[in-house]
Amino acid sequence: MQVRQATERDVPEIVRMSRAFYATTTYRGYADFDEATVTALAETLVRDHVMLVAEVGGQVAGMAGLFVVPFMFNHSHRMAHEVVWYVDPEAQGAGAGKALLAAIEPACREKGATGIFMIHLANSPPQAAEIYQRMGYAHSETVYVRTL
Repeated sequence: MQVRQATERDVPEIVRMSRAFYATTTYRGYADFDEATVTALAETLVRDHVMLVAEVGGQVAGMAGLFVVPFMFNHSHRMAHEVVWYVDPEAQGAGAGKALLAAIEPACREKGATGIFMIHLANSPPQAAEIYQRMGYAHSETVYVRTL
């Protein structure tokens, strides 16, 4: 298994995994998955932010993408905000998820981030929060959404 920075050639696989990820989230209740939007998002993450992929058996089977942007309350700090952390179900258990999580810290530091915000969705597996806590992440906030 290998984790590496994604390239433009990985965008179709990122979009494929994003479609599978999106189907498991509550986001699907707000809007349909739009391939053109997600393609542009993936290209932006690859080009300007952090977009890592995990290869298992030579195939892309996981990803972690984060925006690195100025902190809203102090622009002298840059913070990384998770967009996606996903591993194909058939590749889970091979260590790709943990390897991606470990790889985001140096990748975000390289982009100038001084902190990372990871997301735990309402329907995320409980072990995700446990992994965050074991790695030193602290619970920061809970978000509520209302469709207008």
